[in-house]
Amino acid sequence: MKKVLFICALLTASSTLFAQKYAVIDANTKLTEACRDSRNVDYRLVNQAWKDIQECMVHEKSKDYYDTWRVAAKIKNILTFKLYQDGQTAGLDTLQYFRGLSDILGYYSIYEKCLTTPNEKGKLPVKESEYKELHKDAQTEAYSLRGNILSGACAIVNSHPKEATELLDCYLGTFDDPLYKELKLNETDSLRESANLYYGMALKNMARTWEDTLKYLTWYEKTLESPTYGTYTCVELMNTYKDHGDMVNWEKYCRYAAEHFNDVQFPKLLVQEYLHQGKEEEALKRCDEMAKLYPQEIYFVETKALMTFNDKKYTEAIEMFKKLLEIDPTYGRAWTSLGTCYYQIAMEKRTNIAECKKWINEAIPCYKKSEECEPDQPVLWGNYLYRCYHALQDSANEKKYAKYKDAN
Repeated sequence: MKKVLFICALLTASSTLFAQKYAVIDANTKLTEACRDSRNVDYRLVNQAWKDIQECMVHEKSKDYYDTWRVAAKIKNILTFKLYQDGQTAGLDTLQYFRGLSDILGYYSIYEKCLTTPNEKGKLPVKESEYKELHKDAQTEAYSLRGNILSGACAIVNSHPKEATELLDCYLGTFDDPLYKELKLNETDSLRESANLYYGMALKNMARTWEDTLKYLTWYEKTLESPTYGTYTCVELMNTYKDHGDMVNWEKYCRYAAEHFNDVQFPKLLVQEYLHQGKEEEALKRCDEMAKLYPQEIYFVETKALMTFNDKKYTEAIEMFKKLLEIDPTYGRAWTSLGTCYYQIAMEKRTNIAECKKWINEAIPCYKKSEECEPDQPVLWGNYLYRCYHALQDSANEKKYAKYKDAN
């Protein structure tokens, strides 16, 4: 009796499995019939096939059957394409469209898993030769949709950030999906950097707490080494930490950018921050490094020269301002600074009238050159020339520049 019951149970299970496989075949048949004329698809029949295959996708006896997911992907592809066509006249439901593409990729991934999962006896569902063909077809279909999914995520990252992360999860999941193993996406697909960046942007748009913020910063950090997005990423990281009052991490990423990207804005910001914090030695060191790296950039030479001037090391500052004027001989402010170095030395020598006059006479041509370069900026030279001529008791020139004596 027990043997009879066992046989009956086995037959029942077998017949249920056959029935479910037949349901998959029937859904595929309906789809084929519906698409017999590609110019006049019978979408009523397509929808019937979709309803049937949805039941197969969750039924215990057919959810692990590989063809369930191949047919599901085919039907979903037809329905998603119709959605796109209808959207050209009635307005495309963007979210539904891209979710459809994402679903198709998901179905092909399950299809691949079913094809490569052995049964209880260790036997694969199809022969190796058949698997290669089925695998290749699925890979080709799925791969053709990947770029559209990434584009969709980028398009909705601001308006629908949560949905954008879902699309990006789908896209990023393909890199380690066995379905694409021969394509070596980790080595060949450069768009991963873009996906990481947009994932960070989506999380940023959803962030409400500092803990949320740290999540998107983690994604930004994944693109730090990117030649394309590294600069943008560093700016985002710096701004976020600065807004949070974390200048330690601000400095960390600013220093990273200054050392890794050929963009002069970062070392400038770093020098400015060092000066703001009173780290003059660090600022001088960075100015020296950057002056070598950017020999035509006046900022670093001028900053060091001004710091040296403020330390009353006028002789050293003179050489630095001369170097600055080699870079830009028309830089009026540099001529003013050079003249002021000479003038300050003159003031130090004022007990020795001859020495004092000697240095004032060195200063005057510099101020005159500043006037020549910046005639509309008397603040750079007017008051200085008046004081020089006043000290030399040159009444004619003193009178000429007297109108500028209060210029500052």
